[in-house]
Amino acid sequence: MDQKKKMLIVSDYFYPHWTGISKSLYYMLEAISDLYTITVLTVRYDANLRKEESLFNSKIIREPVLFSLSRAKYSLLLVFKAIPLIYTSDVVFINSPCTNILPIAILSKLFHKKLLIFHQGDLLLPKGIFNRILEKIFDIFSHYSAKMADKLATYTQDYAENSRILKKYLKKTSAIVMPVVLAQPDISCEKLHFLNQMKKEKKIIFGFAGRFVEEKGFDVLFDAIPLIIREIPDAHFVFAGETNMKYEDFFEENREKFEKVKSYLSIVGLLDSACLSAFYQKLDFLIVPSRSDCFNLVQAEAMLMKVPVIVSNIPGARDLVKTTHFGEIFISENSLDLANVVSRAYKERKKLGEYYPSVIEYLNNQKNVKKIREFIEQ
Repeated sequence: MDQKKKMLIVSDYFYPHWTGISKSLYYMLEAISDLYTITVLTVRYDANLRKEESLFNSKIIREPVLFSLSRAKYSLLLVFKAIPLIYTSDVVFINSPCTNILPIAILSKLFHKKLLIFHQGDLLLPKGIFNRILEKIFDIFSHYSAKMADKLATYTQDYAENSRILKKYLKKTSAIVMPVVLAQPDISCEKLHFLNQMKKEKKIIFGFAGRFVEEKGFDVLFDAIPLIIREIPDAHFVFAGETNMKYEDFFEENREKFEKVKSYLSIVGLLDSACLSAFYQKLDFLIVPSRSDCFNLVQAEAMLMKVPVIVSNIPGARDLVKTTHFGEIFISENSLDLANVVSRAYKERKKLGEYYPSVIEYLNNQKNVKKIREFIEQ
């Protein structure tokens, strides 16, 4: 029997970190673990995490953090650890954005290894000169890494064509949707019990979820809520996620807006996978008001749970609704248009439900895993 080839996956974040950029990689690892002998090299963002462990017959290695920049965790030791791993691998797969993308790319080509980069979004930081400098540095490093890569990929052609990085390399860029896996809903989730009463009261539940940062545009939704209530008096809004982000105090910056709408809004905090599935079950609509979002995983999960989505008209995030028609699209950062679109979607909710089969086709894991395997192997 032929010995399996070796693949090294490099990512700043990985399981148990549970945001879209790490969840998608986790599901990909599960789907391709039979193809290669895989090592995942990542950052030990929490000192309580094990330095090494096994997952899906793959080895996970975590290197310590040297310093933090905004939400990024930089590990210099990761580069040194990568040298022998790259040398003994057949394929190097970088999950981007990645703080060490350039040295990993250079080492991969020095050792004549096949280099693949899956780009999950251009770096977009809060306002400020220092953050603009960081973005520029990231763009330069990512640009040269992309130039060296054998192949690139991102979730949608729409995002690739508008990405600061990928639009220069469209000929070697593929559109690949990572697997989306839903946990069995925990119908007993305590944080969501109050929604049962709201359902009895015929409330219309609008959900939104994620990290409460400027990029996600939740302040735009806050501005739209009073306008939505005028048209839909029974509307209630529920946020699942973390408001206190150590690297960005955006919730407190919008505290005044929150106070104005808090009687129409509930915050349930972070939810585990089972409670998050139960959260989707309670929703009539999900709202994604992002300013930038390569592919919003929450949106995909909600749509699989038969929840139509109202999303901002931004590259990448809009593609799922635009392709399936299972939702509506509003003008990015325009709270008035968001309110108008919410009202229209509510009135047409029965018609939107007819498009659910197209969601199943778009997010077909079997089809999408086949594309991932082809991207890696061919």
